[in-house]
Amino acid sequence: MFKITLHGKTMAGNNEDAWKINSKIWFEKGVIGQYGAAYVGHSDLFPQGGINEAGLTFDGFTVYPRPLRSAAGKKKIDDKTAFMKMLLQRCGKVEEVQQLAYQYDRSVFNTGVFLFVDSTGKYLVMEADTLIVGNDEKYVISNFCPSTIKDPAEVKIGRYQRGQQFLSLHSDTTLAFCKAVMDTMHECRNKMGDGTTYTVIYDLKARMINLYFYHDFTHTVGFSLMDELKKGNHLLNIPDLFPPNHEYLNFVHFKTPFNSSFIKLFLYVLELLLVLLTVFWAIYLTGLLFSGKINIKTHYGMCLLLIMNIGLGVYLFILQNNQPLFYYDAPYYVSGKTVLDLTAYLPVVLLGLIIPVGLANIRAVNRPSVTKFTRRIFTLNTVIYLISLLLFAYWGLLFIVRG
Repeated sequence: MFKITLHGKTMAGNNEDAWKINSKIWFEKGVIGQYGAAYVGHSDLFPQGGINEAGLTFDGFTVYPRPLRSAAGKKKIDDKTAFMKMLLQRCGKVEEVQQLAYQYDRSVFNTGVFLFVDSTGKYLVMEADTLIVGNDEKYVISNFCPSTIKDPAEVKIGRYQRGQQFLSLHSDTTLAFCKAVMDTMHECRNKMGDGTTYTVIYDLKARMINLYFYHDFTHTVGFSLMDELKKGNHLLNIPDLFPPNHEYLNFVHFKTPFNSSFIKLFLYVLELLLVLLTVFWAIYLTGLLFSGKINIKTHYGMCLLLIMNIGLGVYLFILQNNQPLFYYDAPYYVSGKTVLDLTAYLPVVLLGLIIPVGLANIRAVNRPSVTKFTRRIFTLNTVIYLISLLLFAYWGLLFIVRG
């Protein structure tokens, strides 16, 4: 997000980078003593950002959690959505937001940071335990807590640095200029064309909203906040406001455990089967070991299955808990996560081992000393690997050199 104030006019813009479909914009009239507002967000209707009748706007950014200072004696936040709406409903200036937010224990927002900007150009950074007021002519923020940063030049977020550089060279408050800033800071990844879901640019004095969809800056939909509030409370589905977007449609049709309940359940079933198979092979091989009947040449396939089951199970668990990995170029790279980065090569290792496992499977099926039940278990295990490989191929994870 950025803000710029020139000659008494303040503009602010935000790029929402999220793997969400059917994002929303909605308008809620104010009751007596409270401001009406427009909000932007997703299907859960948590206000990711918005603007009120006083020209106060905000947006939020995901950050890594960190140790917080004590908030003993402060009010508890029971409903994060209601709290964020309360700030827009009751406050017209950033000083008012500061005074109100200070009264609350904001530890529930330890994975978020928010930027508020009012029509005078002042801004407030609201962290989980810190409030920072500023009045710079230009300001840019992204997914980090400013209170923890000594030198902005050291922030390793490309979109943030692109915005900083652009604003250091240019100044204007026209819509065209603000669109150029947001275009400079938008994300569009190589693999799926995913990235910035929607962009909002606010004219804080005029209470005007310009909306762009899925990093396409050739089409915009404009709203007058005051005119929309006169229509009463209403909600709009952002994709429906724009022409069909090819990259968005690709994103919608790309199925992962995070947007498909079937795939999520299917991966759980695979993990459960891998656990049971791992236990089976561990018991089976231990029995052979103690009986003195184990032979590496004969039983190498079973030993390989035991090791691969553990590796595959861990990898499926990682995928189920790390949505970005489905969209990053493979093999994925996550800064500061060395162990996670190493797991990016597991699908390729599995692909390389499927041939010796398959050959071992054939030998096991044709070996009289192997029971019928064990043969079926071996075959089931091999089928699980083949299914996993097909999924990895679909998700574009079978690469050893980043494209």
